[in-house]
Amino acid sequence: MLAEVLDRKLRQRQASYMMVTVLAMLDYLSSDGSAEMSDVVQGFKAYYATRIKNGKLPEKEDKKMSRVQSLSDSEVKNLIVTQPLAALSDLISYDENAGLVQINEEYIFELNNKKARKELRRNAFRHLYEYYKGLQTYQLSLADLKELPLDFAASAKDISLLSGQNQMKGIHPIESDEYRGVIILCTIAGEEYANTWLDEEENVLKYYLEGRKVDDRKVYNENMKSNKSIIDSREDGYPIHVFVREQKGELFHYAGDFLYESLDVDPYGNKFFVLHKKDLGGGERQVLPDMPRERIIKDMEQFDRKMRGTAEDILKHCCNYIASRGFVFEQDLIKNFFFSLKTKPFVILAGISGTGKSKIGELFAESIGATAENGRYRLIAVRPDWNDSADLIGYQNLKGEFIKGPLTKIILEAIDNPEKPYFVCLDEMNLARVEYYFSDFLSIIESRRKLNGRITSFTINANGLAEKIYFPENLYIIGTVNMDETTHSFSRKVLDRANTIELTHVALNQFPLVKDKIIEPLEVNNAFFRSDYLLLTDCFAGNEEYIKEKVEVLEAINQMLMPCGFQVGYRVRDEFCFYLLYNKMLGLLPEEKAIDFQIMQKILPRIQGSVMEIEDILTKLENFCRTSYPMSYKKVEFMRRRFERDGFTSFWP
Repeated sequence: MLAEVLDRKLRQRQASYMMVTVLAMLDYLSSDGSAEMSDVVQGFKAYYATRIKNGKLPEKEDKKMSRVQSLSDSEVKNLIVTQPLAALSDLISYDENAGLVQINEEYIFELNNKKARKELRRNAFRHLYEYYKGLQTYQLSLADLKELPLDFAASAKDISLLSGQNQMKGIHPIESDEYRGVIILCTIAGEEYANTWLDEEENVLKYYLEGRKVDDRKVYNENMKSNKSIIDSREDGYPIHVFVREQKGELFHYAGDFLYESLDVDPYGNKFFVLHKKDLGGGERQVLPDMPRERIIKDMEQFDRKMRGTAEDILKHCCNYIASRGFVFEQDLIKNFFFSLKTKPFVILAGISGTGKSKIGELFAESIGATAENGRYRLIAVRPDWNDSADLIGYQNLKGEFIKGPLTKIILEAIDNPEKPYFVCLDEMNLARVEYYFSDFLSIIESRRKLNGRITSFTINANGLAEKIYFPENLYIIGTVNMDETTHSFSRKVLDRANTIELTHVALNQFPLVKDKIIEPLEVNNAFFRSDYLLLTDCFAGNEEYIKEKVEVLEAINQMLMPCGFQVGYRVRDEFCFYLLYNKMLGLLPEEKAIDFQIMQKILPRIQGSVMEIEDILTKLENFCRTSYPMSYKKVEFMRRRFERDGFTSFWP
C-alpha cells in the first residue's frame, strides 16, 4: 500500500521537505495522479510562509527554506526536484517537459479513494509533527486555529496549552482577547460512550457530553462550562474546531470546523451533541438557521423530561406489539432475546414444533420497523440437501453470471443502510448440517472488528460477485431449530458462537390483547442493537471488579464441567461478560436472572452423552443452581433424571 511505503520513506527524513512536497502535491492532484509543478511550488512555499506568519520556525537555520522569503520560484523548484522528489523517486516522478509531478502508475488507483488520500495527508502531518517537535515546543498557536489545514496533527498537550484545561479533557473552551472558540478532542469509537461519525462522508459527528459517574451511571450537566461552550457557539457565532483520532495513543488530526445542531440521547439515556461540518466541500459553507438561546434551553428541558428512546420503552413496545398479534411471551424473555442479539448477532431459538420460534423473530423485527415488505426481514427455509454455502451466498451460472443468494441480497441492502437493523431467520436451520452450509459465516462473524467507528469483518468469499461483501454491523441472524429424528445435532463450534434460547413453555390460556388502537411499528436505529463490545479489552477498563466477580461464577461452573471436557473457553467467557454488562448498564433484568439465562444458553447446551461422569456433573450443577438460578436448576434436574432413566442425556427436549 502507498501509505505504508510512504511511511517508511518519511522515517528517513532529514528535513521537512518530503512531507511538505507530499502535502502540496495532494492539494493539487488531478484524477490521473498528476499535479502542475508550478502549483506544487506555490503550495510548498506557502506552507513555510504560513509558519513564519504564525510565529513558528519554518526550518532549521542551515536549511534553505528557513529563508523562504528570499527564494525565487525557480530556486524552490530546483530544491524540490533535487531533494524530496529524488528521495521519493520510486513513488513520484517529475516530467520536466510537461511540467508535471506524477504519482507512479501502480499507485494511482489507490489515490482515487478519498480515505486513502486522507491517510497520506495524516501520515505526512504526523511526520511533520515529530520533526518540528525537535525544533520548537509549541506545535499549535491561536493564529494557527484561524487557517488550519485539514488533517493537521496535534497532541492533547498542545491543545491544553492553548486552553489552559487539563489535557485529559475532551472539550476545551478558549476565551481570550485574541480569540474565542472551542476545541473538541474526539476518539472515534474508543470509549465506553463511543463517539462516532453519523455519515460515510464524516460531515456529521456524534459527540457525547462531558459528565461524571454516579452509582455506575453517567450524569450530565449542560451548564458545565465545557458543554455550555458548545451549545452557546451557535448563537454567539464562534467556531468548534474538531480534532479526531481512531484510538488512544495516537495524535489527533484536525477534521474541520463544526456547527452545533442539536442535543440527542442514545438508547441508554446518555446524551450527545450532533455536530455538522461547516465546510461540505467545494468551499461552500453550510448555514444552519439561528436558534435563540431560550429555544435551546426549552428543548433541553423537554429532552430531559422525555428521555425518549430508552431501552425500557422500546422493549415494552416490542412486547405489546407481539402480544397484539396473538403471541404472548414473558417480558423477560423478550429482554433476554434483545441482550442475546446485542451480545452476538447470531441467536438460536430451540424448542418443540409450534411454540412460536419463527414468529417471535418475525414479530420482534416487525415491531421495530423491519418487515418482509420493506426487505429488512427475510425468512430463509433451510433444505435438507444443503451441503455448502451456495444456497445462501449464490453461485455462477453457465454464462458466468453470479446469481445472488438470499443472504447476499440482504447483506448488500444492509450495507447500503447502516442505520437500519436487518434480520434473517434461518428456519429449521438444522434440517441440514449447519457446519456444511453455514461454517463460513460462523468464521466471518468471529472476525468482526471495529474500523473507523463501524463494525466490519473479513470479506465473505463469493467468487464471481462484483461487490465485496462482509458481515455488516446491522445484520442479525436468528436460527430456529427442532430436535427430532429428522434433524441434525449441533457441534460445539456452533453452540459456542450463539446464545441458544429454549422455547418450550406455551401458555395456552393466554389470549391476544383486545385494544381499540392498533399498535404500529416503532422505527429504531441500529445503535440500539449494535454490539458495543467485541473483545473483553473493549469493556474491561472501569469494570474490572465487576467482571472479575462474574467470571468467578463461570470459573466455578468450569471446574464442574472439566471431567467430561465440557468446559468453556475465552469466547464464552467474553460473551458471558458482555451480556451481563449490557444488563448492568440498562438494568432490565435482576442480575441473578441474567446469569440464569446465560447458564441456560451458554453452558447447558454443551452437556450431552452417556458416560457415568455426566451424572456427577449434573448433580453438582443442580446443587449450584438450586438457590439462585431457578430456570437452570429446573433444566439440570430434567437432564439428570433423563440420564437416570435412559443412561443418556442432552439439553434438547
